[in-house]
Amino acid sequence: IPTVIVPSALGIRVENFVSLLEHLYHDIPLSSKTPFTRVASILHVSSPVQLDFPHLHTLVQDCLVAMFPSGPVPRHPGYLEEALALTTAYKIESIRKGIYYSLVTTTDFEAEERTQTTTWRSARTALSKTRRPDTLSCPLQERCGKLMAGIVDHFTPILFTPAGMILCLLPQRHNMACTVVFGNKWMSLVIQSAISDGGVYKPVETLECIKQLDWAAEGLFPACVREKREEWTEEQVVV
Repeated sequence: IPTVIVPSALGIRVENFVSLLEHLYHDIPLSSKTPFTRVASILHVSSPVQLDFPHLHTLVQDCLVAMFPSGPVPRHPGYLEEALALTTAYKIESIRKGIYYSLVTTTDFEAEERTQTTTWRSARTALSKTRRPDTLSCPLQERCGKLMAGIVDHFTPILFTPAGMILCLLPQRHNMACTVVFGNKWMSLVIQSAISDGGVYKPVETLECIKQLDWAAEGLFPACVREKREEWTEEQVVV
């Protein structure tokens, strides 16, 4: 019986090699229902630095991408730390930004000390996060901490400035009416809710909630509602 010896220098783990064989022999082929752990195993072992199966490596990358869909409000499964490490190691750029966002908005990465306003501290206290993971490398942990700080710095002035203060490109009488409505309603409808649920740390989700509010019922002109929702959607993309 022919014997194939896998060099130990390749660093192939036994369970990853078993997953590869199970796929190649069609015992447990890849599918849309393949668990993340198996996808990660085959991604590693099929990579150019291990056994180098180019077609399979591309196929399993597609499986990973399908697990982390993009969109205005990303809803990602678990294994965020492992997924970030994989997308970094194998340069899977299409989903890495979304994984970064999901990870930093659900995990407590301590950023450098800063002066915080009472509102900023309240928002941080209100948000329940998991503790910083130990599975990430130090550079990735540092990167996540900086991203979290950057998100807060970017979104805080947007959140705590009534949208009506940034005038719509509408006739003057519409502008004044929109400004009044935003000035009267922004605190009760947006800021208080964001403080209670840590919305400053979840800008994409918070912007989506703002978009879904019935602003027309609050007195905004339809044209102003459309324009502001477009602006908030653009801001989601920026974040």
